[in-house]
Amino acid sequence: MAEGTGTGTGTTGAATTGTAPPPAEPPAVTPEVTTSTTVPITAEQLAAVKPVLQQQMLTDKAEASHAAAKLDQAADSGKLTLDVDAADALIKAVDAARDQVMDLWKRATDQLATPLQLGENPVAKAISARFADLAVGEDSGAAKALLDLFKVLDDIGNALRRNRDTIRDADEEAEKSMKNTGGSW
Repeated sequence: MAEGTGTGTGTTGAATTGTAPPPAEPPAVTPEVTTSTTVPITAEQLAAVKPVLQQQMLTDKAEASHAAAKLDQAADSGKLTLDVDAADALIKAVDAARDQVMDLWKRATDQLATPLQLGENPVAKAISARFADLAVGEDSGAAKALLDLFKVLDDIGNALRRNRDTIRDADEEAEKSMKNTGGSW
């Protein structure tokens, strides 16, 4: 397969003659086309890079878990304060991100678990097994990393909900107290 790029040509429309008005919308433009080749990774390259990828995933997971734990502590101790509307908006954004991660996990897991069709010889089977382990391995696969991210986002959303509810309860309690003493809210 040749490597390189091809370009399409833009269409600017036909010239008009007579008194016909120009078209209301410009005609479609042919997009540029890019083609490239990929080089397959060898078993040796995969074996060399796998420990680095695993270590980076573990580091990222630890950092995200630590940040989520600090957020939990701040929410539980009352150090994290948001107004209710800001908390609702943030919760909505975190929940949307969490749902996107779960959707990606659902789509990707089946695809990543599909064995590579490299042949029926022992070397091809070994390479296929290595790729499957890297993709969906129980301790270090990409699918596990997505699940870990889902759990972190879920923990963050729960901490924000607790904080929002605490603020809402405190506001309601202050309002009741103010009304009981004859003030207005």
